[in-house]
Amino acid sequence: MFMKRFFIIFFSLLASTSSSFGQSFLKNIGNPAIDDGATCMTMAQDQVFVAGYSGKECYIAMLELNGELIWKKYFTFSEHRNFISDMLVEEDYLVFCGYGHNAGTDVFDEFFVRYDYVNHQVDWARKTALNIKPNNIHPYDDGYIVTGDEYAKGKFGLSFFKLQSKNGRVNDFTTWYYMGHESASHSAIINDIIYVGGRYGLKPRTDKYRASLSQFKTSDFSQIQSNYFLNSKQDEARAYLSDFFLRDDTIIAACYSNNKGIDNQYSLSLISTLLDGTVNWSYEYRLPNFSSLTSRDILPVEDGFYVFGITKSPEEQILLAKFGFDGYLKNAQLFGAGYNDNVFMDQGSFIAAHKGSIYLAAQTKNLSAMGDYDSFLMRLKEGETSDNACSLITAVALDMYGYEEFIEGTLNLLEYDTSFKEMNIAYEQLSSKLEIDDYICQQNILEEEEKQAISFENIAFNNTVFLMDASLSMNRPDRMPILKKSLYRLLKFMRSEDKISAIQFADKAEVIADAISAANMDEIKLKIDKLSSTGQSDIIAGLQLGYELAKKHFSPEANNRIIITTDGDLSFDTQDKLRTFLNKKRDENIVFTILLFNNSSIYYQQLQQIADEVDSQIFVVNPENIEEILLNEFRAKKQ
Repeated sequence: MFMKRFFIIFFSLLASTSSSFGQSFLKNIGNPAIDDGATCMTMAQDQVFVAGYSGKECYIAMLELNGELIWKKYFTFSEHRNFISDMLVEEDYLVFCGYGHNAGTDVFDEFFVRYDYVNHQVDWARKTALNIKPNNIHPYDDGYIVTGDEYAKGKFGLSFFKLQSKNGRVNDFTTWYYMGHESASHSAIINDIIYVGGRYGLKPRTDKYRASLSQFKTSDFSQIQSNYFLNSKQDEARAYLSDFFLRDDTIIAACYSNNKGIDNQYSLSLISTLLDGTVNWSYEYRLPNFSSLTSRDILPVEDGFYVFGITKSPEEQILLAKFGFDGYLKNAQLFGAGYNDNVFMDQGSFIAAHKGSIYLAAQTKNLSAMGDYDSFLMRLKEGETSDNACSLITAVALDMYGYEEFIEGTLNLLEYDTSFKEMNIAYEQLSSKLEIDDYICQQNILEEEEKQAISFENIAFNNTVFLMDASLSMNRPDRMPILKKSLYRLLKFMRSEDKISAIQFADKAEVIADAISAANMDEIKLKIDKLSSTGQSDIIAGLQLGYELAKKHFSPEANNRIIITTDGDLSFDTQDKLRTFLNKKRDENIVFTILLFNNSSIYYQQLQQIADEVDSQIFVVNPENIEEILLNEFRAKKQ
């Protein structure tokens, strides 16, 4: 068969970072009223094509290289939820494959389509009755080859199709049955060999998976060339192939592996093998202080390759890392802050390169607002700087380890016949829904008079402490998110001498930021973005810390101020304690202001009584007035 290479047990190296990426744009291409996600993208003819799902329908969008939306069309090819899994561009046509599926069912209602995107009409649309999840489509001879997963006889199998380009009819069809559980998620064709990779279950109906790779002849799918595993052989390990590419006589694959046997604690794995499975090198990469790092796509370029992935806990962010062909990290960065709480990507193609730029497509979900998935497109360029405050870009290093050893053995496959039937699809092309062509976090282009209106000339320097209610009741889109957005925007105009502190209080109080210069906006954003809403409000503990910070950085010439942000949901006992505490602090020359994120007259009257008693102010805030209120607080004292 093939040789196995062994490594010493987990040697650790720290991969260094070098050049960085500048963000050219971050465009929202989703419908905010419906779950809307990106599943694949491709580049052709100086255009970007993104496909995905929107509610029960699927969509295709065509965009300019600058992110401007040209058109977006919606389709229904199945009575189930419609997903497009892969597509290719040829002349004036888009050829794509996909399936209908409802979560929790074993139904995969596949479809194959050629779409005339110039005249916006379907040339042909076909399906079979095999219960298949098609994953990849490739041009081959005068037609196409599709690879996918077949759900038959209660187990998954690997399926191959050859389609005619003129009408989509199937010329050849072969399935392989796996003695394990699941099959192939990615494929590539080179020199009349089709390479198919995925995950393979070691035992039926278990979650013990190995990443795997198999080779078949394109001329005859019944001829298997070789197959082998790609990951560590520990008993508790699980590995899932994200994607792979071929370079000369080498395969480089990206996996996300669970080598600890703990759910949702994954690390990135990269493996380089010869075409016969002989291992060149293999490494595992972990991100310090994050519990999980998964890969979703891999993209070769001239001097290396990119890996696109997601982090989990303490935050879900996008990772874009560049590696050399030897597996050593060149640079890695996290992208967050401008995104919603949850970055989501499943199987698909999410990264592409064109004219020196990298394009990323994915979707986010605002968990705190119980919102919908929302697809977006981002363009990045290596070596450029970015002044886009819409997202926070952080350079990171990855810890790098060598695998202990590789698993031995080949896959157990058996070719089998399945009853086959093909038919035309009754489809529907829907008119466009509400189109969103905007930044995910809207950036206003400031005119000169607006910049002057936000000037801090002749204003005293700020020593401002934000006392932030992080209880569950603040977990609404019209509360904490609008505070963060307005604060971040105003920070752009403040001075290095202006100091911002932040304390969160819920079940307990905690200092988040201690007198950070407003010039370090990214650091402040990173600190505040880690706020999480949970538990009840211990406002007294928060105030104690707040006054300690305000006094610690007190300056007689400065604007010494504590701004408390809350929804006012305080018990009568807490209100009495708050009144007593503030009365004791009246003579310390620290101004106290309440921002109330609630229209309730009861809460306002309760807090108004306290504010009047201690000569403070209370403002009921909303998205329309919060920026003006904050600006007045920052400029309340002249020099």
